[in-house]
Amino acid sequence: MKLFSFLCFAAALGAAEVKTPDAKPREVTVYADRAEVVRIFKGDLAAGDQSLLFDNLPANVDFSSIRVEGTGAFTLIDIRAETVQVKEVANEAIRALQAKIQAQELVQKELALAEGRVAFRRGALDKVLGRLTSVGKESANPEMDPLKWAAYLDFQAEQQVALDKEATDLAKRVKESRQLVDTFNREIAALNGNQSRSRNQARVNLDVKTAGAAEVRLSYVVHGPSWKPVYDLRADTKGKTLEITYHAELRQSTGEDWQGVSLKLSTAEPSVGGREPEMSPWFLAKAEAVALDELGKDSDGRNRWDRAMGTGRIAGEKQQNFGGGASNLNMFQANEFKAGAAALADASVSTAAVVAGGTAATYVIERTTDIKSDNKMAKVTVMRLLLPSTYRHSCVPKLSSYVYLKTHATNKSDFTLLPGRTSVFLDGAFVANASMDLVPAGQEFWTFLGVDQSVSVERKELARREETTGVFGKKTLRTVFDQVFKVKNGKATEIDLVIWDQLPMGDHEDIKVVLEEPKLEKDSTSFKMTETKYVEWRHAVKAGEKRDVPFRFAIERPEDMQVIGY
Repeated sequence: MKLFSFLCFAAALGAAEVKTPDAKPREVTVYADRAEVVRIFKGDLAAGDQSLLFDNLPANVDFSSIRVEGTGAFTLIDIRAETVQVKEVANEAIRALQAKIQAQELVQKELALAEGRVAFRRGALDKVLGRLTSVGKESANPEMDPLKWAAYLDFQAEQQVALDKEATDLAKRVKESRQLVDTFNREIAALNGNQSRSRNQARVNLDVKTAGAAEVRLSYVVHGPSWKPVYDLRADTKGKTLEITYHAELRQSTGEDWQGVSLKLSTAEPSVGGREPEMSPWFLAKAEAVALDELGKDSDGRNRWDRAMGTGRIAGEKQQNFGGGASNLNMFQANEFKAGAAALADASVSTAAVVAGGTAATYVIERTTDIKSDNKMAKVTVMRLLLPSTYRHSCVPKLSSYVYLKTHATNKSDFTLLPGRTSVFLDGAFVANASMDLVPAGQEFWTFLGVDQSVSVERKELARREETTGVFGKKTLRTVFDQVFKVKNGKATEIDLVIWDQLPMGDHEDIKVVLEEPKLEKDSTSFKMTETKYVEWRHAVKAGEKRDVPFRFAIERPEDMQVIGY
């Protein structure tokens, strides 16, 4: 093994070096947090040992990821990737810049002399005017003809304007000259700073059997580049269609521009470990009794015993009244939309091909792409999809006063729609920013299209009253919540409307919650309830229609029981 390594090293020393300045990035596959870049060398190689030098690899390159493949009459000996310290002497460039600085210094001296001459002429002009307008000690100045006075004053003004213009021009030229000198000095400083630096390179050592054409592909992974999906959703409520334009936003600052590269986007996540995590044994131990007053309270006011049991409340914390305020209705909570500008889709869009792998998909962008190394967002179009769709309005009046429009469709493409931001266009007008959930190929999905202000659902509490039942023995207290949803459809078409609310759930057998209106024997299309007591009304509301949807329930408990949570 040592002999083989020595022979390889000796071969590398004796190999003819072939530089590859034209082997720029040609193919790029971008992941969520990195990219695989391929540089391609094409050329003629002489027979014998040849050493291809791929220089100026990115600073964040992963040396362990470097691979080589290719075609031609050669055998790969080895790959030597390393960071080398280099010294570049830029004396000629520095001398040229210094000569330019000296020339500008001469220009500035000439401009300073010209500014002095302008100042002298301005002073002389002022002195002449002073002589004509002042009275001497021994004799008065002769009176001047008014016409001559007017002519002289015009002459004075013309001369002042000319001198002002000349002075302004000189000041501008001085400023420009000084800026040039500053630029030249910065360039000299940069050249001096680059005289000693480091760079990454990979040396590919080949044993070329027969002279001739060869193609060598050097691939490497560089950390930092990323991409994320964004969507334009164009909903046509009359045509009952949903157009999805799938974009990818890319950023990279690797230090090398990607010019005219063949681009691929991968859904794989190499940052996630390739092996499942392992569990540790789960032990139980006997708890030792501790006096409650010994535990005390933490700085936030919570009793440490309560904290240990997971049941404590912060001191002074008030109970929520479930008749109003926020509630944990997460799965049906309406999205908030923030309006923002969005670029219109291109008239002509290329669609990417999908290459399905064992655990991920790769989108192959049809056209070549330019992405500069400036960490600025670059957008490429992955595909455009036109789907038949249906529309529905939904609201959660308890949490939001808005009514939201959403659409239902089926992803009939080969693409997985990854979670991402959406720009929503409704009947040709931009209305909101929202978000897309994960939608595998072939799956049905709902997506929100923003607020529809022409539809309103107002939740009004009619009454909240206390009642007592039972005459002899144990009495029952009842708290009745009587409310109504006031629905108004201001649109010129009928809508499919869903209203969400909830019933409280008791955690004791003596606490009962009774739904009084509407009556529910079993779920139906117009009214249903989930296991978590979320209730759903569904109505077809005609154009211009107003209607009231009643909702009444009661909380029952024994007379001597206190109930919290409302």
